[in-house]
Amino acid sequence: MICQRCQPAPILGPYIKEYLVLHMRFGKELPPPIKAYPVNPEEGMTFVIRGTKTAETVETGAFNVRPRTCIFGLPIARQNLHLPSEYMMVHVRFQPGAIHKLLRIPMYELLHQYVEAQVILGREINDVEDQLAHTTTYDELPLILDRYFTKKVTRVKFGFEPIDKIGSIILSNPQGFNLSQTASDACLSFRQFEKRFERQVGVTPKYFARICRFYQAYSLKDARQELDWLSIAIQTGYSDYQHLVKDFKQFAGVTPNMLIQESNLNPERQLKLNDKFSGL
Repeated sequence: MICQRCQPAPILGPYIKEYLVLHMRFGKELPPPIKAYPVNPEEGMTFVIRGTKTAETVETGAFNVRPRTCIFGLPIARQNLHLPSEYMMVHVRFQPGAIHKLLRIPMYELLHQYVEAQVILGREINDVEDQLAHTTTYDELPLILDRYFTKKVTRVKFGFEPIDKIGSIILSNPQGFNLSQTASDACLSFRQFEKRFERQVGVTPKYFARICRFYQAYSLKDARQELDWLSIAIQTGYSDYQHLVKDFKQFAGVTPNMLIQESNLNPERQLKLNDKFSGL
C-alpha cells in the first residue's frame, strides 16, 4: 500500500502542483472508513486504477458514483467519500486556473462537477488509462502522466499573463489578499479582473480567498493538533475565533473540532499511511 506525493516534470510546474499515488486495501469483513472531504481550493483530475468511489454530498444527501477517470473543478459543498475494500488511483493536483489554461473550459461550469474525462479529452485518454492499468510498479505511474501532460502543455497557444498567477498567489497567502491591489497587479480593471478570474478558477477571487483561508486553518490543525483554535485563527488571518467557526460550518458542515475528529478516522489514518493528502 502507498500514499505518496510526486513532483511532476519541471516543464509541468506552472500547470501541475503534484501527483498523489494512492493504493489502499481493507479487510472485507468490515466496511472501509468514510473519508471526510470538505470544500477545498482544488481542481484536478483523478485516474482510478482499481475500485469504484462513491461521493455523498452531505447537504443534499445525494450519492454519485465517480467516473473511472474524471476532471473536476472546485468542490463547493461538503462531501463524504465511500471507498471499496481495495482502491488505487493517481490524482493530479493542478495549479489554480491551470485546467482552464490547458483546455479553455470556463471553470464555473465545473464547480462541484466530476466529468468523465473522455467527454472533454476524447479517446486520447484511453491510452493513458490502459498504460496506468498495466503498470507493474508505483514509480511508473507519474512518468506516464508526465509524458501525457507534457504533450498537452506544448500545444498550449496562449502564454502566461499576470492574472494566470493570481490564483496561486491567493492560495499561498489568502489572508494577505487585497482585491483592488490584485486587480492592479494583473493590469486589469476590477470588473475585468473578477470576470476573468471567475472564468479561470470558477468562483470570485474573494470567495476563493475564503476557501483557501478555511482550508489553511483546517490543514494546520490537522497537521499540528496540539495547537489551540484561537492560535490557528490568528495565524491564518481570521479576526476572531467565531469567524473561523462560521467558515467551518459553511465549508465543512460541522464545527472545527468535529471536522478534526472525522478526519482522524479517514482511511489513510486508519491504515497509518504516512503521507497526507487533500483529496481522493
